Amino acid sequence: MQGSMEAPRQQSFSMGYMLLALQAHLPSLHPPICEINKDPSKCEPAQGWNLTLLYLSLLMFAIGEGCMRDCVPALGEDQFSNDDPEASHLRSNFLSWLKSANSLGALIGLVFLVWIEKNLGWDIGFLLCALIVIVGLLIAASGLPFYGMRKLNGSPLTRILQVLVTSSKKRQAAVIHVIELQEISTSDHVDEDGEDKCDSKNICTTRVDEKTEAITRMLPIFISCIFAYLPFTLLMTLTIQVGSTMDSGIGMIQIPSASLIAIPTTFHMLMQPCYRRILIPLLRIFTGHTNGITPLQHIGVASACGIMAACIAMLVEAKRLMVVEQQGLTLVADGVPMSVFWLVMQFFLLSIMDIAYIGGLVQFIKSEAPEAKHIAPAVQSLLVGIAAWSGCAFVQLVNRMTRLGDNGRGWLDGTNFNRTRLDRFFLLLATFELVAFINYAFWARRYANKKRVSTVRSDGDNFGA
Repeated sequence: MQGSMEAPRQQSFSMGYMLLALQAHLPSLHPPICEINKDPSKCEPAQGWNLTLLYLSLLMFAIGEGCMRDCVPALGEDQFSNDDPEASHLRSNFLSWLKSANSLGALIGLVFLVWIEKNLGWDIGFLLCALIVIVGLLIAASGLPFYGMRKLNGSPLTRILQVLVTSSKKRQAAVIHVIELQEISTSDHVDEDGEDKCDSKNICTTRVDEKTEAITRMLPIFISCIFAYLPFTLLMTLTIQVGSTMDSGIGMIQIPSASLIAIPTTFHMLMQPCYRRILIPLLRIFTGHTNGITPLQHIGVASACGIMAACIAMLVEAKRLMVVEQQGLTLVADGVPMSVFWLVMQFFLLSIMDIAYIGGLVQFIKSEAPEAKHIAPAVQSLLVGIAAWSGCAFVQLVNRMTRLGDNGRGWLDGTNFNRTRLDRFFLLLATFELVAFINYAFWARRYANKKRVSTVRSDGDNFGA
């Protein structure tokens, strides 16, 4: 069923681009022209219908991309039979190639489409994006007769919510004592033909407790992951913004500031095959684990890389601000005589953080909640989105608190990054990520210990039976 849902989602994608192209083409839909880099106080924001149209186009774009991020991996995984012993390996290869294809597409867009938008106009760039999405839709639709479609078997969210609601009602009613729940005979769950009588409408008490306990144990991990990923969005965004003030030339070639994100995208694309072909087999030799390390360890590695990236970002920014002060560029928004390739190491670490975090979290959900494996990418995207929104609130809070200082200016006030104190903010992010790492390590260790005890207890019950 995933394949049949691709068309409306890609249509939402293309409609969002078309609306953006329309707004970029018609001057009547633009806010008044101003010099935002020189005097942002004189710039008027979009209002009324113009703002509504902008939000509508971004909403349609977000719906299309969010649904595709969830459906495309699930559609690909459904093409491999669970009975095939090589299916797991093929499924893993498919997901790796999918990630590499996404990175390659992003890299082409950052080079080709950015050049078009800069030289031919934003309207032409957005319109071309819409046409590319339509071509992709037609190619994907051409494979519909050949896709393996699995019938819907209820929504995982419905089953999870049903488990939580049923468990809540049972506990409030206090009909059955906890000790009695553990002594329920298996005959209550199996009929004379040996078939399970527990269905979506009549969930057995014991299974409700097991699923509720599993979900409850996972919640601290999810919350810890939000805090651990929060610095990533801020570090990536601010590093790209800082790079726009630096020398982005390679000999006679100048890299547009909008294309700077191509650097971490290239790292991301190249590291996928290296991770799959080199790192995992190497780790497997030492750990004996199929994936090299466990999903929880993947997330821990991501958080450790975040700490190192923030520390390096702080040192590089301190160096950049020193050059700014020496050259007397405090009142100038760009033109810092310092190569943008000073940022390569933090881009590299942030790429590792992103790959390890996303891969580890998705694998964690699939392994611990198999009934929710098809929505694992959606849950991961939800947690990333919450982290991004929390990052915005974090910036506002830091600015408000630092305005209480001597000069009354926040660390991130204004659009001139040569006057900000990003070095202090990056140090704060490093401290925040360190605290988040310690918090995550506590809950991950606790989760692993509880799971180990639960497994031993289950094996003992089965042995006794």
